[in-house]
Amino acid sequence: MNSLVEFEAERLADLFNQGDTLNIYMFMDMMNMPIDVQDRLFTEISSLRNIDKSKVENIIESHGQSIMHERLNY
Repeated sequence: MNSLVEFEAERLADLFNQGDTLNIYMFMDMMNMPIDVQDRLFTEISSLRNIDKSKVENIIESHGQSIMHERLNY
């Protein structure tokens, strides 16, 4: 893992363990994560029985890309 993913995973694991939903989404937004990725990460991490940094790192690595086409115009 690179150091950025390790930092993000550690921070997210701490926030999830605190149950701080607002700051979880604010942190993911500060990471410039697309909304669909935020929702998938939140769902995957929330479903873990024991939230730890290594599991969160794996989830970030596997779900880190948006499935929405980047050229969508709103």
